Amino acid sequence: MVALVTSILITGLMVYAVIAYGRRRPTDRPTSWGEAMLGAAFVFMIFLMVFGVVPDRWVRLTDNEWGWSVERMLFTEGQFIDGDPITFPPMRMDLKKLSDIVVVVEHIVVLAGLPFLWLWWQKRDEKKPVAEPVSDFGRPLMKGN
Repeated sequence: MVALVTSILITGLMVYAVIAYGRRRPTDRPTSWGEAMLGAAFVFMIFLMVFGVVPDRWVRLTDNEWGWSVERMLFTEGQFIDGDPITFPPMRMDLKKLSDIVVVVEHIVVLAGLPFLWLWWQKRDEKKPVAEPVSDFGRPLMKGN
């Protein structure tokens, strides 16, 4: 449990470091070769944490410490309703499948969230245009009139 929580915290701190660095770095400054290499290595480490370490720690926690296996069932067919026309649920679900589903959902969340982080990085310094006040006739108001 400690390893899973630690890996999630490290990943969160790494993403926070990207956001904090992006807020203070001016966009008009050119990127040097060293900065690009360091940034690429850092992004690779984030990918390694998100797609490798965190899911591995989750699977190890559920397999070894919690004992989730294919023998332990979450539910079986007909557990709730076992009638002739209707049987609910119509399938079996063991805890190992639930653990794998959690990993897949984590991957989907990360794959959906990464483009938002990339989009924020690209548009982090764009200012929203300020709307000029307009007259009742739709023309911009001039100062001093």
